[in-house]
Amino acid sequence: VRCRAKAIEERLGSEHVEFLKASSRLANVLTARGDYAEAEPLQLEVLAKHETATLRELHNLTKMLLRAGNLAEAETLCRRGLTECERVLGEMHAETLESVSMLGLVLWQRGKLQEAEVHCRKGLEGRETLLGPMHLDTLGSVNNLAGLLYQQGNLEEAEVLQRRAVAACEAQLGANHPDTLLSVNNLAVLLQSQGKLQDAEGLYRRALAGSEAQLGAGHPHTLDSVWNLARLLEAKGDHLAEVEELYLRELKGLEELHGPDHQETQSSRRNLERFRGKHATG
Repeated sequence: VRCRAKAIEERLGSEHVEFLKASSRLANVLTARGDYAEAEPLQLEVLAKHETATLRELHNLTKMLLRAGNLAEAETLCRRGLTECERVLGEMHAETLESVSMLGLVLWQRGKLQEAEVHCRKGLEGRETLLGPMHLDTLGSVNNLAGLLYQQGNLEEAEVLQRRAVAACEAQLGANHPDTLLSVNNLAVLLQSQGKLQDAEGLYRRALAGSEAQLGAGHPHTLDSVWNLARLLEAKGDHLAEVEELYLRELKGLEELHGPDHQETQSSRRNLERFRGKHATG
């Protein structure tokens, strides 16, 4: 991506729309890698020079700021993007609904839960109308609203939405698609919080088996599933030998993934030591 951007700049100049598009793609790659310090000025330069792509670049920069934890800036930019989308495209355009949904996520992260719920519901209702109830963007809005309701303690409605997301993902993507497995895991978390431990265990085991098959034993999502199942079984107070095995497996996976001194690895090691100390006599 860097080579392409440089070649376009040399051929067409730094003000040309093709170079600005290439810069935006480079910023997106850097954002995905977590290189926010380099990505942000690139996106800002594109915003300043490339008026015809302002709405899309506003979305991209907002996502980057959200991932980087710059929530106040993300909210400001997201509100600007939503205003522009509504003015240029109208309230029922896909880009507008993307802005609505993104603002809901930003507000959720900022702890503004009531306003976040308004935007999450609006995004879901709009996508259901525009795209249909089974569209993947609609299902993304279902997951977002369910997660927000879970945090607010509205567990019954959240469960209805998570079950809908699981069923729709199974129909659209298949039972073992990573997005389906993520919905399965989310539903298990919700059921565990309601004390439905047996149902949650079955879903955690399904998510773990599917993640191992699709992503591999050492993938971060698989290790998350290992942790979730271990935590549930410990809460149930049974299968303690399996719990220790799972916690140990998570630790070894994180050591291979991040190294022995990484924060997540150290936290996993402390958790295993806690478990062994607690259950040393039985």
